[in-house]
Amino acid sequence: MTFRFGAFAPGALTLLVVLGIPRAATAATLTVGAGKTYAKPCDAIAAAQPNDIVEVDAGTYTDTCAINVAGLTVRGVGGKPKIDLSAGTPAQQKGIYVINADGVTLENLELTGAHIDANAGENGAAIRIQATNLTVRGCFIHDNQDGMLGAPAQTGGTLLVESSEFARNGLGSGCTDGNGCTHNLYIGPGFDKFTFQYNYSHSLATDTPDKGHLFKSRAQSNFVLYNRFTGEGDTDSYEIEFPQGGLAVVVGNMVEKSATSGNGSLVAYGLEGLVNPDSRIFVASNTFVDDKSGGTFLQIAGGATLTAHNNLFVGGGALSSTGPLSADNLAAATPMFVDQAGFDYHLTAGSPGVDQGVDPGAADVFSLKPSEEYVHPLGHVPRKDDGKLDLGAFEIGTNTMGTGGAGATSSSSTGTGTGTGSGSGSTTGAGGSGSGGSSDGCSCSAGGGSRDGDALLAMLGVAALVSGRRWNRQRSPR
Repeated sequence: MTFRFGAFAPGALTLLVVLGIPRAATAATLTVGAGKTYAKPCDAIAAAQPNDIVEVDAGTYTDTCAINVAGLTVRGVGGKPKIDLSAGTPAQQKGIYVINADGVTLENLELTGAHIDANAGENGAAIRIQATNLTVRGCFIHDNQDGMLGAPAQTGGTLLVESSEFARNGLGSGCTDGNGCTHNLYIGPGFDKFTFQYNYSHSLATDTPDKGHLFKSRAQSNFVLYNRFTGEGDTDSYEIEFPQGGLAVVVGNMVEKSATSGNGSLVAYGLEGLVNPDSRIFVASNTFVDDKSGGTFLQIAGGATLTAHNNLFVGGGALSSTGPLSADNLAAATPMFVDQAGFDYHLTAGSPGVDQGVDPGAADVFSLKPSEEYVHPLGHVPRKDDGKLDLGAFEIGTNTMGTGGAGATSSSSTGTGTGTGSGSGSTTGAGGSGSGGSSDGCSCSAGGGSRDGDALLAMLGVAALVSGRRWNRQRSPR
């Protein structure tokens, strides 16, 4: 047996031995790559002990496995290692990494190619979640059937996803063949708190015309903060959905619906029933751009409570299904963006959104006043506070030259994330060529009814998750 001793004062170790008290172990670092201790990430993961660190050199790997070690960190070093399952089958026919242990962290990884056959569920995921307190940071998750999918086997705990890119997931025909739609990410019921911040979710796959969402969560509480959600020519349905309610706090995001989207709504809340105990959604200081036009920006279920302040709405359609919003929410035909076609929604001087904000209050103890801004790609900086809040996700004068960004990881993301002192923050993101799509492309665009197994999932909750792979068939339509 190998012991990993921590540091003790002289005599302390002897005392511990005499008393028979277990000695604290230090985390080990297991290295992966050419000439390193382990050739493949899953070899190191299999050998790891709780709280160890697996460091994976840049390169391409094709192995897949479950992570059963609590507190394990798996991170890329010297670049972003690519785990490519395009020619393989995900572990347990679930995911490239199946998270079975609490407290796991995945950092600086590229995960792609997860797919399984239709008779197995047609929803292979880059990350399949089955435990609590997972952190995903600085990852590039693309071209899978699902980017992230799952929920904890036991209720509780947290999920944190930050500074990560989700692109071209949603592959396959799940929306139309009875298996249920796939998404950039879909978090099932069970988590107490899900925080999604500084991320870039965009451009669902265009291999078929009927697709899922850029973001979907059934967690008890959701904090969606300072992200970029842009369809960019895809045929996604909702950009953001909370199908069974819960506390939803949506602050400081830029949200764009493509002209080829299959659904007219950008944010959907409670449309599969207000199952979670809390039925409040707070939407503050977001920039919404509807390039499809004619739908509803905020589609909110009856019985839910919407609080909306300081949002900027661009494009045709109703602002909210709940009726008129307060005057500090502006529908602007001419918002005076730096470059709307290039997805740069920073305001320029003279914009009708400048200095029009009000004190947005708080969601319980969480202040709705934006303190940061998303900087493309995957960065964030403090938002300028001159006492006169601008509408939308960006404040004129914020210094977008701050640190915190990451290099563009997608061919559809060419922005540098830099800007000038005036807050122009010039970024670009060439849109995909989306195919198909129609105004009735999603059966839930008006009322939100589930058309496949997702309503059953909502009722079964966590019990459905522990049944293993069969949950593959109890998923989201849109």
